[in-house]
Amino acid sequence: MGEGLMLPCPKIVRGQQQLTEEQEAYAREFARERIAAMLSTTPIDEREAEAHLRAAYRADRWEPPATIRWFDSPHSFVQEYVHQYVQGNLIENNIGVGHVEESYVPVCLWLAGMRRAGEIMGVNVSTSPSDIVRIDGSICVPAFSMPLDERNIVEAGVWQSMEAGVRNRVWTGISTLHSGDGSAYILWERVRDSMVAFYMARLFAFLRFFHELFEENKLIHMARFNEMVSGYKLESGEARVVRKPTVLKWDEQGRLHNDSGSCIQYRDGWGAYAWHGVSVPEKLILHPEQVSRQDWIQERNAEVRRAIQERLGNERFVQLVGGVCIDWGKRGRLIEIDLGPDDPERVAHYVQVQDSSTRRHYYLRVPPSITRADEAIAWTFGLDARGYQPGQET
Repeated sequence: MGEGLMLPCPKIVRGQQQLTEEQEAYAREFARERIAAMLSTTPIDEREAEAHLRAAYRADRWEPPATIRWFDSPHSFVQEYVHQYVQGNLIENNIGVGHVEESYVPVCLWLAGMRRAGEIMGVNVSTSPSDIVRIDGSICVPAFSMPLDERNIVEAGVWQSMEAGVRNRVWTGISTLHSGDGSAYILWERVRDSMVAFYMARLFAFLRFFHELFEENKLIHMARFNEMVSGYKLESGEARVVRKPTVLKWDEQGRLHNDSGSCIQYRDGWGAYAWHGVSVPEKLILHPEQVSRQDWIQERNAEVRRAIQERLGNERFVQLVGGVCIDWGKRGRLIEIDLGPDDPERVAHYVQVQDSSTRRHYYLRVPPSITRADEAIAWTFGLDARGYQPGQET
């Protein structure tokens, strides 16, 4: 809802015990708008974002930063700190062992704002979703529980998936660079900062809702700024800000997914690939024909192995790994794969199963001593062949 526009429902009043039907309907629409804005890849007006950020500093009695630096991706944002905390430290200490001091003075505007929330809007706010927000001691609303319809729930899951997926993608690229002296913790904090806007989105949407439907509050500028960026590190003299992605794709369940390219990509070209929420190598998405038998055998992550199976399809997958069907059962088949003479187990057995909820087929590894398909499926449920019933699948 823009400034000066008439609300489609009456405002919340002090003493009100619950939302009216009109207010609840507006809350649903409000949630939809906030989710769409957070997931938008449309370029923003960076001057407007900077104006909101400076206003947020002033609202909490801080001098606005002299410098606001924009980064094109979480990767470029974190690399700045890699150079500062890791590479410089390695050069200085030769063997990379030394004490790393953080040289910034964190402002934490949102946290400072929370401490003064009672003064600003008469609301005691906790960041725990299970806690209760009390307005003037008279109206109680569960924190972050604005009504969501099915579409909202799916799209809200996207930013949670994105926040976690990108954060882990960045960390994978730098986790081996730290010197073991405290820099790992510092770098992990910066990785989190690079996507903090998505982490904070629910809280700021909640506060913005009360700004519009109850009483205006000074946190509105931080809420609006947060919605325009991916992440940030706010310091007393400088603010470092990460731009939103230019590409963002997800499946019908709100999981990051794109079978033809990046599921998320930023302005500098950095991005990530995912198959129904599972982070996967670029090759699997762009060049699945190049995936080798060794790629699958050496992959330790079971979810990635499953993604490889699904991407290639069952028949092609079995051909790829050189699998031979050694038994058919009522619910699937058991295949044997020759691991070669250098592997201590020599052979591996995989049973084809079907997920009872999604109906998707995939293969699970079972002990090589199991030679019957029904026994193999039962084993995946911790049962023997006689005790296994298909209805027990969960």
